[in-house]
Amino acid sequence: MISNDQILSEREVCSWLGVSEPTLFRHRRNGTGPKFIRLSAKRVGYRRSAVEAWLSGREQQAHSIPEGAAAEGQPLRK
Repeated sequence: MISNDQILSEREVCSWLGVSEPTLFRHRRNGTGPKFIRLSAKRVGYRRSAVEAWLSGREQQAHSIPEGAAAEGQPLRK
């Protein structure tokens, strides 16, 4: 059984999410990634629950028809 409070390394989170370490670093630097824990001067970790919460916040609803789109079968206005 895996605990939601398990602390994952950057490499583990990158593997899970399918992103590179530089991408995860950019999210952390920009404040757009999951909450992290500074483990030492050079290491950070991520609680599994924090990554899951971040993922939940990024879920998207099905796209609605954009404003200005024509009815079904009609071309879009430019």
